[in-house]
Amino acid sequence: MKKIMVAKYEMTHLRNGLRICVRKDLKLWTRILIASLFAVVALLATNGLIGNWGWLVAVIVAIGVFAGVRGSVAELRATNVEFVAKGNFGRQGSRITRIVCTGDVRRLEFRDVAGQNSGLYAVTTRSSQFILPFIDYGEAMEIIRAIEARFPGLAEAWHAEAPSPVHTSILRGLF
Repeated sequence: MKKIMVAKYEMTHLRNGLRICVRKDLKLWTRILIASLFAVVALLATNGLIGNWGWLVAVIVAIGVFAGVRGSVAELRATNVEFVAKGNFGRQGSRITRIVCTGDVRRLEFRDVAGQNSGLYAVTTRSSQFILPFIDYGEAMEIIRAIEARFPGLAEAWHAEAPSPVHTSILRGLF
C-alpha cells in the first residue's frame, strides 16, 4: 500500500518546555486529485445555472481546494507539569486536546500496534494516553530523549520506576 501522506516534525525549545509540531502533508498527486474531483463537481453543479461560466467557477474551486487541503497537524507541548497534546488523533478532521499531568506519567513509549494509532504514548498507572501521532520509532526516541534531557527530574523518576533487566529476565524464565 502506498502512502498518501508524508510526515515531518519540528521541535522548538520554549522558555518553560518543549513544543513538538508534527505535520502530515498530503502528497502532491493526492492534492491534485482531490482538487480535480471538486472542480468536476463544481462544473456539473454550475454549468446549468450560469452556462459557459461554469468552467471559471470550477477553476476557482480547484485552486481553493488545492490551497486548502494540506493534511493533518498535531502539537505536543511538554512542560515539567503537564503534556498538552492538540491535533488530529484518529479520525480525519477531528481536533482533540489532551492534557496529561507529568506526575501521573510512568514512561513515554512508541506504539505501532495494528488497529491502534501509532505514535508516542504517555503511560500512566491506569491507562495509556496517545499524545503524538504521525511519527515513527526513530523520531519517537529522539523526542523522548529531548524531553528527558530538558526535564531530568522526570527522566529520573521514569527510570527509577522501570523494572530492572534482571527482574525482567527472571520473570521471563519463570513463565
